[in-house]
Amino acid sequence: MRARWLRRLSVTLAAAACVAQAQAPASEAEAKAKFAVTLARFVQWPAGAFAAEGAPLRLCVLQDSPAVAAAFASQRGVPVAGRPLTVSLLGPGAPTACDLLFVDGSAARSYAVAAGEAPMLTIGALDGFLSRGGMVELVNVNDALRFDVNLKALRTAHLGLSAQVLKLARQVRE
Repeated sequence: MRARWLRRLSVTLAAAACVAQAQAPASEAEAKAKFAVTLARFVQWPAGAFAAEGAPLRLCVLQDSPAVAAAFASQRGVPVAGRPLTVSLLGPGAPTACDLLFVDGSAARSYAVAAGEAPMLTIGALDGFLSRGGMVELVNVNDALRFDVNLKALRTAHLGLSAQVLKLARQVRE
């Protein structure tokens, strides 16, 4: 019983660090990159989502900003749930094969996030991202990064997100 309580406490503290880390970096671009990587640690990926046990987590970043590109590039090789992180920087256009797609506000606004069944987590830093099929939308509130979650899109892609992280969300949509 005590071990279960300690585990829950550690998950709660780690989830809280997700928001705190998003506020600590010197720039908004760095905050976005750290948030995306930290959030990926709390995703439950379905069995068979990765080709092999040690296969990398493929992060694709749809952006058109040198600051965002540099911030995400600095995350290459960071371990995420025992997997090394690879980062593909994409300009406006269609993403390639990804496990995690981050759509920055600097990217072209004429995109659509396909709410498919592939286990790909989508995070966006622009208004209306959830209504376009995205799973997590970053929102700047009083100079702090917060997030909203679209549970329907997560479930469609067979992904789960820690209940402790969901408690930290500003808004959770069904």
